[in-house]
This record gives sequence, C-alpha cells and structure tokens, in this order.
Amino acid sequence: MTVFCALGQSVRTQQGAVLKRGGGVRISGAVIQNKRSMVSVTTNQLGFFSIVSTAGDTLSVSAVGYTPQTFVASDFKDAIIYLIPVTQLDEVIVQGKSLEGELKGIQDAYRGKGVYYNGRPPLLAAIFSPLTAINELFGKNAKRARRFQNYASQELDYQEITRRFNDLTIRNAVPSITNEELPVFRGDYLPTVDQIRTWNDYDLMIYIKKSFKEFREKSRLQDSTGTKSSVPENSASPAK
Repeated sequence: MTVFCALGQSVRTQQGAVLKRGGGVRISGAVIQNKRSMVSVTTNQLGFFSIVSTAGDTLSVSAVGYTPQTFVASDFKDAIIYLIPVTQLDEVIVQGKSLEGELKGIQDAYRGKGVYYNGRPPLLAAIFSPLTAINELFGKNAKRARRFQNYASQELDYQEITRRFNDLTIRNAVPSITNEELPVFRGDYLPTVDQIRTWNDYDLMIYIKKSFKEFREKSRLQDSTGTKSSVPENSASPAK
C-alpha cells in the first residue's frame, strides 16, 4: 500500500536559483536537500539547481556564510531563493543600534535643557507642571527638539525601507531597467515603511515588477503626447 501511494504522488523536478539577498549575486555550491527523501544537490556556477521532489516536500537551502532557508515544493515553478549573509545581519543590527543610540544621545541633551517630551508635552503636564509644558510648547529648544524628532523618525523609516528597496533589489526584479531610469523609478515608487513591514520578499518583487510596468507605460505616454501622465505614483501593489 505504501509503495502504491508513493507511486501515485506527482514526482517532478523542482528547479530554481539561489541568490544573495540584496545584491542578486548568484551563489554556487549551495546545498539543496529534500527533507523527505534526504536527497541533496548543489548549485552550479550560475547558482542554478534541479532536484527531484513531490508536491509538499520541504526543501532546505544552505551555504557557507549564509542563513539557511526552507521552502515547500508545490506548483513546481522555477524558484528564486534568497540567502542572507550572516555578516550582513550583524551589520544591520549594529547600524540600527548606532542610529538609535545617536538619537537617544541627542534627546538626552535636550532633556538637559529642560525639554522632556520632544516639544510635545502630554495634557497632564499642563496640569501638574505648567511651566514645563509652556517651555515644551513655546521654548526655542523645544522647537528644535520637534524638528529633530521629525527628522530622526523619517531617517529611521527611510533606512528601514532602503535596506530592502534598493538599486540591487530593483535590478534583480527588473533587469531591463536602465541607469537613467533607475533613480527616477526608485524615487517615484519608494514604498512606505508600513508596506515594507508587511511585505515578504515575494510581495516586494511583485510590487517592483508591477510598478516598473506602470512606470514604462507612463514614460511611453509622455513621449507620445509630450505631457505628464495623470497616473498616480506608487499605485501598484502586490497581488495576493
């Protein structure tokens, strides 16, 4: 019975490529293992692999210096697997702490000047500490603290966005983009921090592809009419 059930399953070949996350560099020598059959293969010099699987098999992908990933063979379409370098994880964490540390240091400096709420005192402060509240609202240092807080928040959000939505990611999603189009496209279709936090890599890839198609259509319309298209920017979204 077990033999007949196994033969009845769809045995097919899962193909794909293994790339470095954020750079699009193909990883050769990565190991892909079928966790059910324990069969393993390695990627070639171009990062491609091919392994026999059945629907529902879990495949693990690993390479020296990278964080392992797993995926499930289901529709047997060509899979693109992104591995994150271990050192890259450390750099991101250190960079994030550094920026937040600088922010905290400047906020502490403003507190030393009597600005405790970044220029935005809560309602209770006006009741229990009216002088502090007045200073927070109208003081010169409070105005500077508010401007700095706005800038710091925007900078943190921008860094979080560009860690995933950057030139390398865009080129990997749409290789046909030109050097002239890249900075314009990146600026026009920069996603929001909320989008970046909710999207996985597949969602981001779909967003870039759809947005670039819209970008090219707008460019062709402008070339043909000589006027700016009224198509709203950043309107593409991943298909769910």
